[in-house]
Amino acid sequence: MKVLKKEIIGILKDKRTFLIILLVLIIPIIDLSVEYKQMNVAYARKHEKEIIARDLMMKKECEKDGSKYFTNWISHPANASFLARNTQGHASQMLLLWLLPFFVLNMISDRYISEEKRGYVNILLSRGSKKKYYMTKYISSFLIPFCVLAISLLVNFILSQIVFRGGYSFLGIETLFEDKNELWFRLEGKYPNQMYLLYIFVTSVLAGMCGMITQSLAFISKRYTITYILGFFIWMWLQTTPYNLTYATQPFIEYGFEDFIKSVMLYVGVGLGISLITFIFKVKQDEL
Repeated sequence: MKVLKKEIIGILKDKRTFLIILLVLIIPIIDLSVEYKQMNVAYARKHEKEIIARDLMMKKECEKDGSKYFTNWISHPANASFLARNTQGHASQMLLLWLLPFFVLNMISDRYISEEKRGYVNILLSRGSKKKYYMTKYISSFLIPFCVLAISLLVNFILSQIVFRGGYSFLGIETLFEDKNELWFRLEGKYPNQMYLLYIFVTSVLAGMCGMITQSLAFISKRYTITYILGFFIWMWLQTTPYNLTYATQPFIEYGFEDFIKSVMLYVGVGLGISLITFIFKVKQDEL
């Protein structure tokens, strides 16, 4: 525990790590400000009574001819949060989630390469258990990306609850929440905030998996260029599979529980598989 604590404190004191963490925290906040302007929230609050009255009138008219009407009122806070991806172009989400290996490597994973080049790894390995050393690296490479992304997404979610308070629109996907659809969709409609928190947790876990994958690559290659290239290659390859990152990290879409769980299992399976193989290889290699 002391070794892990020392490792994490050392990482957090690094200026580059601090800047990367700050950037990860800022991106969802910027996205929220863009969505605030995009949704004309200030205008909607100023003309709240007229908009709600018009919505009620239009809803009654649509009920007469059997059609559906979706409110023009403010988005539900969960639907306006970062992972729901409702800003035009989804640039913020692509920047943070698609380029996650870049953030994670700069945050923590490529530190091993620097330590190896300076001969610091051999000193640490001579002082204690090799298994403990590599396990500490893996735990910290999971925990730091997990915690940083979780805090970033939670801050965005809390701010969204304030900025979009009183909102209840889901921008037309309300039909997914009807009784005829599967339980997963109905749960999202009935408990949107709780389901969004679940997606925050899962996305943070996948960030931790990304940390473990890139840490494994750093252990094996011991070179910056190869580690970064392979990290992006594996991450982007996972994006091309039938169950890519979207299914595991984006709530309120037309894909159900089966797609969600398969996507989670894919990323967790690849992350744990690569990490376990690398861990066994490194421990046995150093014991020879």
